[in-house]
Amino acid sequence: MDNLQEIKAYATTLSLVHTKNELEQLIHEAESKEISYTEFLCKVLGSEIKHRQDKAKERRIKEAGFPYPKYLKDFDLNFCQSITRKQLNQLSELNWIDGIYNLILSGPPGVGKTHLAIALGYQACENGYRVSYTTMQSLMQVLRTCEIDRRSKAKMNRIYKSNLLVVDEVGYLPITSTEGNLFFQLISELQEQTSIIITTNKGFEEWAEFLDDAALATAILDRLSYRCDRIQMSGKSYRLENRKSFLNKGDLADEI
Repeated sequence: MDNLQEIKAYATTLSLVHTKNELEQLIHEAESKEISYTEFLCKVLGSEIKHRQDKAKERRIKEAGFPYPKYLKDFDLNFCQSITRKQLNQLSELNWIDGIYNLILSGPPGVGKTHLAIALGYQACENGYRVSYTTMQSLMQVLRTCEIDRRSKAKMNRIYKSNLLVVDEVGYLPITSTEGNLFFQLISELQEQTSIIITTNKGFEEWAEFLDDAALATAILDRLSYRCDRIQMSGKSYRLENRKSFLNKGDLADEI
């Protein structure tokens, strides 16, 4: 066995998969640049660490369950003037997750609530936090079936282990009293353990209506609001303002 194959065997034994696969390239680069032994070793170990960090980040994003990627850099502050650049920068630093603070993003459809919530979740995944995303409707399904369904139980286990839970579209559909109680239990169990982002089209005074229980609504909001920033987002719908059509100008699209 020559030295190269022996090094690859050592890398396999030490589970340095990336180093094994990239060894020839690393050696070629070191020879062409005539770097020192210590610099070469630093590059080998640094490359392995970066590969593992990138794979871990990809895994966190996949396990979070986002419906699609959204990024803070693409959030249009000119369109959504309910939040300032300073506030967005403060949120992007994610100190509120370390402090176990919640965020409630409220407002009508299309003003950027979901974009901001997912983008903050993505940023958190990239920074090493464990995140879970769900719509309210999907969460109710999981809570109802976690005792009898293996996938639902696995989803709940991920939620309990998360640093951040994003619950999207709260209040868009009514829920039963049983579901409301399950939601209350979850919020209570996560209090001072997990940060929560809520996106909702309901003002606080309307929660009693979609929960169909004023006392329960008060109890849930009391726990969510204990350590919380609420951002009231307003304005026209971004989707309606930027709707696209395959029809030519002068066709039916102009009459819609």
